[in-house]
Amino acid sequence: MQYVIMTGDFLKMTGNDIYRPIEAALTAVGNAAADKMKEYTKKHDYRGELTNSITWRTANNHGPIEKTEDLIDAPPPNCVDIGSGSSKAIYAERGTGPHINSVGTEEFVAEIITWAASKGIDESGAWAIIKTIRNEGTDERPFAAPVYYQGGAIAKSIMEEAIRTFWRSQRQV
Repeated sequence: MQYVIMTGDFLKMTGNDIYRPIEAALTAVGNAAADKMKEYTKKHDYRGELTNSITWRTANNHGPIEKTEDLIDAPPPNCVDIGSGSSKAIYAERGTGPHINSVGTEEFVAEIITWAASKGIDESGAWAIIKTIRNEGTDERPFAAPVYYQGGAIAKSIMEEAIRTFWRSQRQV
């Protein structure tokens, strides 16, 4: 009877040796998916706050963020979560209903007037926009949902290359 015996560096690896390439691959997936989400938000993100809040996170690491309150919750080990911890993210993703609450009215009005001026819209035009938002709400501008459906393809190509690279680096006898 013949046997095939595997020997080499792989059999001497510790959990940390195996974890490093997994973490690197998850980081690459997180960066790629976060960048894809940012493509969806940039054109509608007046100040860039939502776009800058999009990040990824693994159990031990996270992508860049400007505000600590935008950091998303850590997922279980060997996973990556991608998204935004911004309190405004859900409204961009799903839209809003009519703005019937008076909380934040002064800030809301000031923000719309400033935005309108930056687009060359006078104050009467800004008030028309304010009235429409108050009466009808805002449209959804999804950024997470489209990437969710593309995420498998993004992760597959990155993870397959990471696995090939990992095995090429192992000395086998």
